[in-house]
This record gives sequence, structure tokens and C-alpha cells, in this order.
Amino acid sequence: MKKIELMIVVVAMVLLAACDDFIDTVPKGKVIPTTMDDFKSMIIDVTASSVAYPMANVCSDDVFNSNLNGNSSAGKAYYWMEDFYKENEKDPSWNTPYEQMYKMNVVVQYVMDSTEGTPEEKAAILAEAKCWRAYYNWYLQSLYAPAYQAGTASTDLSVPLAQVPDLEAKYSRSTVEQVTNAIWDDLKNAETLLPEDAANGYRPNKAAVYALKARIYFYMCEYDKAAEQAKLALGKNSALNDMRTWSFMSEEMPFVGIINKPLNYRESPEKIWFQETGFNSMLTSYCISDDLQAMYGAADLRFKFWFTNRDRRGDIWEDGRYRYLQELDYSFTVPEMMLIEAEALARKNDTKALDILNNLRIMRFKTEDYTPLTKADGSDLLSIVLAERRRELALSGLRWLDMKRLAKEGRYTKTLVRTLNEVDYKLEPDSKLYVFPIPPQVLSLNSNIIPNDRKQ
Repeated sequence: MKKIELMIVVVAMVLLAACDDFIDTVPKGKVIPTTMDDFKSMIIDVTASSVAYPMANVCSDDVFNSNLNGNSSAGKAYYWMEDFYKENEKDPSWNTPYEQMYKMNVVVQYVMDSTEGTPEEKAAILAEAKCWRAYYNWYLQSLYAPAYQAGTASTDLSVPLAQVPDLEAKYSRSTVEQVTNAIWDDLKNAETLLPEDAANGYRPNKAAVYALKARIYFYMCEYDKAAEQAKLALGKNSALNDMRTWSFMSEEMPFVGIINKPLNYRESPEKIWFQETGFNSMLTSYCISDDLQAMYGAADLRFKFWFTNRDRRGDIWEDGRYRYLQELDYSFTVPEMMLIEAEALARKNDTKALDILNNLRIMRFKTEDYTPLTKADGSDLLSIVLAERRRELALSGLRWLDMKRLAKEGRYTKTLVRTLNEVDYKLEPDSKLYVFPIPPQVLSLNSNIIPNDRKQ
């Protein structure tokens, strides 16, 4: 890890010094990436999978927290205030992806000219770096740009498109169309260059590319294309956690642990591409909203094992509310792919969507408690799928993006209200607040970047 960090620092120093040749000189005692393995070391850094920050969860309708004030960044996000951070504060949701993207830009620009290794091996490293870069650009755009609309993508402002390792560049914001095109360009032929099985749980493989493409198409509302990619991902891995086999080590002290549950998300059979956040445990201090709690039936094992009304000593909270027992999981998973496929079918009123849901749900209830879903369950088919998506992906960072997506199409029509010091803060379906504020620190350092208009 120290070698990787040192290489990145030295690369930055060399670039800032505007050397004519990337490997012109090697400072004494320093390491500049020159060999193929040097560049490979840069892409296998485990921090590559930790760029996300759970501020989107805080903004969503899944959480409740009466202890937040309007001074902390989390409090400002919870109440959808105009800015989340002060000018002297860093925004991890912005800074961390760009920091990691810088590394990938170094690899993309120089790996094919590195020493040692075959052209095929270098091409695989290049494809992996581009896969990571595509994910970082998608993540940034999903937070700081409007929901994708083909008709306005050419004018809607997205994030700065940093595709070369230039620390001095003063980028302007690109459009949603430009960023999306760059993402697809990075993913071109990636699945043909990446391996079936990654060398470790952090690195992308063929299934990861399919899953990333599925998610991108999904949030572009190209549901049939998303389903095609989801099926390809499921062709590589379709395993599910069987929650019917899980049990608490102590029912009275659920934080002690769960028997038969994977020790971590990286080891989960459901994982397709492991991703975590820089603050996985953030929501363990939050309650789940009444709205989310009402989504689960009493026999739903997800509610039993994901949330609790007991503290770490086993005492029941005085307010009686349920809080997050499990940490967040931002991974690309088998359930997410199944739900993408199901939604595509539901949008065509194809009842095969229920077969997919039932194949998932049967693992989430004790056998004696499970009743298969049918279209006679009340709501239209799409509503059934959307409700299941919310239940199953409650530990992901996708609820906020689903609210944003569904609000844009007119399906999510709720106005959320949160009150602080007798002031009501509202998030309306057509609100500008669905787009995150550009960090004030970024605006102060780069006058080329236009802020998002979040004034109501």
C-alpha cells in the first residue's frame, strides 16, 4: 500500500513539473511506475472500491433521525439544505472519486507504454482502469447531475470530465450527454478483456462489467437494455443468501452476530462486484423511517436481521424505534440484477416479473411463512416490483437514485417534510434538491465550475 501511494505521489510530482518524458528521471529513493506490474499495483489498491459516501442514504425517505441539527454536513443533507459543506470542508462524495480517478487516469495514459508484460496483459490492465473510471463518473453524475433524460442530456450540466492525469487543470462542467458518452467509451469491449474470475474480491471481472452496464442503462430508463445486461451478469452468478438458515447468536443482543450470515459483504455469495462506502456504519445511528418499516411484513427475515429496536447492550430503545443493525452494502449484487430484470418485465406488464420476485423472496421468509406473490396482491405489477426493490435494496445507496428517477417520470409523487426548530424543510417531487450541491470548496478553487441551482 505504501508503495502504491508513493508511486501516485511521485507521478503527480512529475506531471506537475511538466516533464517531457513520463519516466524521464527517477528521484533517488522514490518509485515511479515504469513496469506493467507497477501500474497493476495501482489498480488493485483496495481503496478503489471505497469511493462512495452514504450522504444519499441520509437524504432518502428510508431514514429518520430526530437528533440531527443543521450544523453538521449530515444534518444539512438530512434537511436538504442549500449546501451540505462549508468552504473549508471537503465533500467525500466528490473528492474521493476524483482522487481515485486520478490514479486510473495515470494507468490509462501510460500503461501501454510500460516495460515488461505482454500487450494482452497491458490491455487487460487498461480495461480494468477504464472500468473503474466509468464507475466513478457514473457515481458522480448520479449525485451531482439531474436524472437522465435523453431530451435534455445535451444541455443538462453534469460533473467535470477529468480523463487525463492533470492536477492543474481547471475543468468546467461537462453535460450529462458528454459524461455518459465517456462512460460508454470506457466500457467498450471491457467484458472481452477482463477475466471470468477476478484475482481478488475487490477487482472487476466480466460479470462486474455486465452489472455496471445494467445499472447505467437502468438509470437511463432504458429498461430492456438494462435487463439484457442484468441477465448476462446473472449468467455468471445467480447465488442468493438463504436467510432461512440465519439465526441470532443472541435474540436479546442482536449486535453479537448472526449464525450462517457471511462475515462480510465481500464474501457474500450474492456479490457480483464489491463496493463499500467510506462510512459503512453511518446509518447504525439512524432509525428507519415509518414508511420503510411499513413495507415489511412481520415474517420478513430482512426486517428481522437488518434492523433492530435494541441497543448494543440489548436494551430496547426508549423511543421504541427500529435502527439499522447492518452496515451499508454498495456492491453490485445478484438481487439488484434480478430486480432490474423484473422491473423491465413489469413495465411491459409481463407477469414473469413475479416469478423473479418469488425466486428472490423465497429466500427471505421461513418456508412455513412464505406465500408467493401474485398479481391479485392489489397493486399493479410495476408497483409490486418497486415495493420489492425498496425492501431488498434498503442497505444499498440506491433508494435516493430511485426516488430521483421515479419522481422525474411522475411515479414518485410524495412531498417529504422534515422539521427543525419549527421550520419545515420540504422535498417535493419536482424539487431541484434531488441534485446534490457542488461543494463550496470546489467552487472557491475553480471559478469555471457553475454551482447547481438548489433554491426553491
